Amino acid sequence: AIKGWGETVRGAINNDRALVVKGVDVIVREAERLSGLVEELLDFSRMQSGRLSLKMERLDILAELGEAVYTYEEAARRAGVLLSYHEPESVPPVIGDPDRLEQVFINVIDNAVKYTAAGGAVNVDAVAEEGCVKITVTDTGVGIPASDLDRVKEKFYKANKTVRGSGIGLAMADEIVKQHNGLLFLESKEGVGTTVTIVLPTEVQGETKLPPQGDVSLALPHPETAPEPAPDLTQANASAEESNVKENSNDKPEKPAGEPDGESAGL
Repeated sequence: AIKGWGETVRGAINNDRALVVKGVDVIVREAERLSGLVEELLDFSRMQSGRLSLKMERLDILAELGEAVYTYEEAARRAGVLLSYHEPESVPPVIGDPDRLEQVFINVIDNAVKYTAAGGAVNVDAVAEEGCVKITVTDTGVGIPASDLDRVKEKFYKANKTVRGSGIGLAMADEIVKQHNGLLFLESKEGVGTTVTIVLPTEVQGETKLPPQGDVSLALPHPETAPEPAPDLTQANASAEESNVKENSNDKPEKPAGEPDGESAGL
């Protein structure tokens, strides 16, 4: 598309301003799409090889979810899709990387809007449950055939090839959620719609638990509360033995030089 529109713009640059503007817009959009795809591929590769670090912190997960919904409100409106977010009053804090978790929500909401026809709806909900926060994104879109449901989280796999997309967004989202010790799963019925559920563990009261990819320094005990090291008993025992030897040698008086012992003097 970029090459084709580039040639079109070059041929129309002196006689069709409207076509030039349209062509430039297409080129910019395609460049941004390809740039995003390359970045996703690099991130996915880094994450699977353990080279992508997560900036873990204590966060309000509702703020990241709300930002993702806000990002897609205009796109959903243009597509004729009703996007609604039922935000709870509060949920317990989550330990996670805010940018990566927002990326998860954006990918899931983007899929829901893309696969929902005009007049349909996408509903986003969040609820606190025991030890976790559960987030659901439900759409009234085309749904996923049962034969494809087990494969939709695979990299590059697309159940519906008529809709734009690289097929890596959901795979990336699933991998990020796993890195946060969470779960991402789908329920879908063809012709009815799809529900994506994301479950993230909440912060344990009085304790900060981080996944292995986090900043491990946050999980170390504070110097004031860290247990003291056990004494070196080997060195202590060696010192005691040396002291006893010195005491025993001091109990026996030294014999003057040249003085015969008792048995020799009696002869």
